[in-house]
Amino acid sequence: MQASVIAVAVVFIVAAALLVAVVTLKWVHRRRVKRSNSRRAQYIRLISQHLADPGSVTTLTQRQSEDDAFIDAVIDVRNTVVGSSVDRLDGLVDRAGLISLQSARLRSRFPLGRRLRAVVSLAEIGDISAADVLIEHLSDHEPEVRIQCARGLARMHHTPAIDEILERFNQETPWVRSRYADTLQSFGKTAAWPLAAFIRVNHAHADNVGVPEAARVLGKIGEREVGPEIAELLYTVKDIEVGVAIIECLGDIGGHAALRPLRRTFMSDEWRLRAKTATALGEIGDPSVSPMLYMGLSDPSWWMRRNCAASLAKLPGGIDFLYDALESTDKYARDSAAESLADTGELIESRVRAEEGSAEPRHLRLIAHMQRTAPVPS
Repeated sequence: MQASVIAVAVVFIVAAALLVAVVTLKWVHRRRVKRSNSRRAQYIRLISQHLADPGSVTTLTQRQSEDDAFIDAVIDVRNTVVGSSVDRLDGLVDRAGLISLQSARLRSRFPLGRRLRAVVSLAEIGDISAADVLIEHLSDHEPEVRIQCARGLARMHHTPAIDEILERFNQETPWVRSRYADTLQSFGKTAAWPLAAFIRVNHAHADNVGVPEAARVLGKIGEREVGPEIAELLYTVKDIEVGVAIIECLGDIGGHAALRPLRRTFMSDEWRLRAKTATALGEIGDPSVSPMLYMGLSDPSWWMRRNCAASLAKLPGGIDFLYDALESTDKYARDSAAESLADTGELIESRVRAEEGSAEPRHLRLIAHMQRTAPVPS
């Protein structure tokens, strides 16, 4: 009995000690955060004074420049200023030795947390003087360091980094590669031709890792000048995933030059290529493809029928083709057309017209079709 009481007492004491420790640590943490925020606010005032009058701030101590609160203040200000204020801030950063300090921390082998803090700071500040060290660490053993290096190079729009990132693009893990893709998009049109060259070189090879991501990024950038060159690749592409990504890209940048190869993939034996082509044709917006999309409403693939109907709804005069499909002998074509018409608001418009007595025969056919296909209440 006495042993049990002692055991309970020990447990209680240990629990109480742990509770005190947790409360103390939280209190200390809050104090540290409060002091850090106070210093950061002071540094922001100091930096703002410098931007208003560069001669008013002459020196920064070594201790100040190494303070994480100062780094945070610089980042906060950097994300709000534009124009000549950026150059003045860069001058202050240079005088404080901030880039060289963070570069040295990044080059250190440990601790990882400090290295990550350094590379994020360099990426956020976006000073061009850090470009070399960021390129150097695109091959770092830590994935997050590599990602932050690419992000920083994109923020400073350091054009030579595009080739450096693409050189590692198909050697990376899917996660890092997807983040690299985001950074390449940040370069804008400057990255369009390097991306097109990467796709052209790798699209037909067995080792085509990274090509789908590159094609999708190219589409998001939206540089139409590379459209014809990318469209030509549809004649030689072998991998289905690569083909799907190129077709999706052409929907964004292909224009009329892409219609001929897209007509070819529209007839592919692979339903994924057909379905993606149907969507791309709708994005390009040329009404000359409407008859072909109308034929696609009878395709064996549900995705193909759905995408053809959705694309017809986008094209000038495409609504007429959808109404015509309501009289098709193919049940699936009728269903696909009716669903697309409903999605575009035609069903509501038809019912309003029917109530007003101004409905045309095609409006009544749409209403009748939807009533016949509506689920019966149980």
